[in-house]
Amino acid sequence: MFPSTLNALGAESHLKYLRNPDNTSCLQCHLNVGHYRGKTGLTGMDELISGSKEIFTEPAKVTDFKTFEEKIPGTPVSFKMVAIPGGEFKMGTPADEPFRRNDEGPIINVAVDSFWIGEIEVSWNEYLAFFNATASQGRKEAVEADEETDGISGATPPWGAPDQGWGKGTRPAITMSFHGAETYCRWLSSVTGKKYRLPTEAEWEYAARGGTETPYFFEGSPEDYESKGFWNKIFGVDTTTINSYIIYQENSPARTQEPAKVWSNPYGLKNMLGNVAEFCLDFYDPAVYSKYPKTVVKNPRGPRDGMEHVVRGGAYSNSAKDLRVGRRDFTRTKDWLVTDPQIPKSIWWYSDSKNVGFRVVCDYKATDLNSVKNKN
Repeated sequence: MFPSTLNALGAESHLKYLRNPDNTSCLQCHLNVGHYRGKTGLTGMDELISGSKEIFTEPAKVTDFKTFEEKIPGTPVSFKMVAIPGGEFKMGTPADEPFRRNDEGPIINVAVDSFWIGEIEVSWNEYLAFFNATASQGRKEAVEADEETDGISGATPPWGAPDQGWGKGTRPAITMSFHGAETYCRWLSSVTGKKYRLPTEAEWEYAARGGTETPYFFEGSPEDYESKGFWNKIFGVDTTTINSYIIYQENSPARTQEPAKVWSNPYGLKNMLGNVAEFCLDFYDPAVYSKYPKTVVKNPRGPRDGMEHVVRGGAYSNSAKDLRVGRRDFTRTKDWLVTDPQIPKSIWWYSDSKNVGFRVVCDYKATDLNSVKNKN
């Protein structure tokens, strides 16, 4: 805070900050510290298209409820959507699960309908397709719904490099806001003719568990894998299993990784518990499980309203205790925009969150598939 090269004005400003940090911001003087200041913007789609042998002209045609490869028209980008048969499961964590939090219970019996979900988190390749097709120039941060008649107004240009300089490609897209993720889903629906959206919290946990009821979908206790424990620090931890399935604090160099580095869960999904945490459709309520009826709850959607949304799954920066299937978290919109120097602050990009992304769900309705079959 007080290097030898600091001038008198800087010293006075730093002293003011130390005396009253709650009412003083570094951004009052250092306007550029809020974002990565390397190469700015979202580029790469032109290079991806120029080096591709095939540009898709139409989306995937789906006539049966099975895993399919979605294609984004006008781009070489495709991604796998895994068919998840509906069923019942126990949502939440038991009272004796290590590191359990109060908002993870009580356990409720839930039934979900069949749906498709992305094999991996939405990648930069996929998000770039959306950005390049819809990006809004200038400072147009919000568009009224009734104005969107001919298309979808997408994100404004990011303040810095939204990938933090870690790389794009198949790495999960990060730093977009919940609003940006939802808008991407609406755009994807419009260009593919299918109904894409964020997963509900129940759908997410059902898919992440893959038919299991344990803290992880693989063997092992959070206490065994948590490297911060006293005995684990002394004797070490055998992390062979967890390292095979999750990108997290112990096997990531403090950044996102490509999904090919890990194995899939029992449903064929990668990094449900790691790499980046994921937005869910539900508003967050720490006591929502206790408000559901004691009978089987069908397709729960969470509270009707709220201020923040549910975030599920761990990230490259989390330790083992925060990678449990039942762990819940939520968006922190105000905190995630603290260092955004813009007025108004962006509704598209978070300046202070780089470990959250999202995964898409596609609605399944047998009647819709039947209509496709009849047309063919």
